[in-house]
Amino acid sequence: MKKCIGILFTLAVVSLAGCMPGKLFVEHDYSYEGHFKNYESFNFLECEFVDSTLLCSDIQDAIRHQMEARGYRVANRNPNLLISYNIFRSDLRFRGYQQPVIKDWVVREDDDATYKRIDYNLDEGTLMISLIDAETYQVIWKGYASKMMRNPNFKNNYFKGIVRSIFDQYPLMATSR
Repeated sequence: MKKCIGILFTLAVVSLAGCMPGKLFVEHDYSYEGHFKNYESFNFLECEFVDSTLLCSDIQDAIRHQMEARGYRVANRNPNLLISYNIFRSDLRFRGYQQPVIKDWVVREDDDATYKRIDYNLDEGTLMISLIDAETYQVIWKGYASKMMRNPNFKNNYFKGIVRSIFDQYPLMATSR
């Protein structure tokens, strides 16, 4: 009898674990071409989520909050950075890079820094945020979170936490002139 209860308990734990949402996967990479010491302002590229302006608003508000907390200001004319974001509606194979810690690299700007290519299989619903140098139109930093749509507690403020997790990977502050 005890053995039967033990087996049932083990099966129940295993089946519940299969129903739990996966842990959020967050990562980033950056370009050695970025002039991170020169950026102080930003603005957004047009939202591409045709079916949900509320989704655009939630994500933009969360990004704006994170950028302003780092000292960046919104600029309608001549921003240094343009911000693009997208939620991928299907699984995604993505090439990322293992690089030196961005904060350390910015201090040294080591031209001989190396990186290792890493191929990721990201799940449907991956949120990707790109910071683009407004002068060169090159993506200088990209942060992404996968497994976010598997959370059963998806609510209006859900993206604040996701965006914050992504921006935790971007510890740089705006320059002040």
